[in-house]
Amino acid sequence: MRPAIPLTTVVVAFAIGGCGGGGGTHTIAGHVPTTTTTASQSNTPAALEQAVRSAVQTNAQLSSYVLWHNVVPSWATRSTSGPALRALRDSAAERGAQHLQIRTVSQRVAIVSIGLDPSYLSATAKVRESGSVVSYRRGHPSGHPRQLNEVAQVELHRMGSSPRFRVWKVGSTR
Repeated sequence: MRPAIPLTTVVVAFAIGGCGGGGGTHTIAGHVPTTTTTASQSNTPAALEQAVRSAVQTNAQLSSYVLWHNVVPSWATRSTSGPALRALRDSAAERGAQHLQIRTVSQRVAIVSIGLDPSYLSATAKVRESGSVVSYRRGHPSGHPRQLNEVAQVELHRMGSSPRFRVWKVGSTR
């Protein structure tokens, strides 16, 4: 009997548009106001979308690491928190108890769609992960590579007023 391979907690997130930015603009006769500051540039929708993509990619790397090592590393909180982090810890403990490891052979994460919350404090993304994995039991391969083609709905939360996001919750769309 083949061991069940848990759904990789790969997340894809969507960019959350920026909370309008760096101070007000004042017009002085003969002076053109400057509205682009470093702070406001980092809160543009494009910058926030890139931050979401970065969180999703880091979370995908984290998922692969946890599948193989069955340990959630200290750097996990850079991309993941809340229920998604709890799910990673729980599944790592369960696989560890079964002496099961999953090696990611290939992985491709694609963001299918992104939705921004009007508050710009959260986002949702539909993410497709494809690739292949091999399961190991007690250090020995237990079968041939298995192909993945998973679609997940990912919820992300923004980290304070910074343009950074963390994966908060991952759910299957099937």
